Amino acid sequence: MNKDRSKIIIKSGWLFILTNFLLAGINVAIGFLSNSIAILSDALHSLIDAISGFLVIISEKFAESKKFNKKREQIERYATVLIAMIILATGSHVLHEAIEKIVEPEEVDYSIPVMIILVVSIVAKLLLALYLKKQGKNYKSKVLLASGAETMNDMLISVAVLISALIYLIWKVDFEAYISIFIALIIFKIGLEFIFPHISSHHHHHLEQNPDHDHCQK
Repeated sequence: MNKDRSKIIIKSGWLFILTNFLLAGINVAIGFLSNSIAILSDALHSLIDAISGFLVIISEKFAESKKFNKKREQIERYATVLIAMIILATGSHVLHEAIEKIVEPEEVDYSIPVMIILVVSIVAKLLLALYLKKQGKNYKSKVLLASGAETMNDMLISVAVLISALIYLIWKVDFEAYISIFIALIIFKIGLEFIFPHISSHHHHHLEQNPDHDHCQK
């Protein structure tokens, strides 16, 4: 069962990496075509996600080895916190880019091909996020669940770009920066939710192992 679990998690990790590299390449192309900072930022997020995909694989490789098998949960916890930190870094980047665009607005050029690629990118991210969350629940992998949440964040960013693009095409009003700020706040919330439960559980585990803890309670 453990071997099957490891194979599925590693397979999911590679799928996560390859999909994000592909999406990053597509987003770089349409970002330059449309002169959209948000789309170029999305490309950067996909590359960051690919890095967190390597964390999934590395943590599982460590966990399945005989030397570290007993520390599987601890390794997964640390990997999950690292992914959560990547989520927070992504949120910071989105917020920074949004504020920059408000201070120094730049004209964007959304075309029909750009819109189609955006929709394809959103669908791909949604399917990947649902797959990762499903596998994470089935095999009780905190790392896959965190990766799924991270992918869902990126999908929300792409949705924000698509909505702002539609508003711009219809009413010629650029809301991209303001929508990005709202998405950045959602990303911060999700990232913090992943970090604090693991920090608190680690702290609780430490207290349980501390002989002075019981004495203090008495």
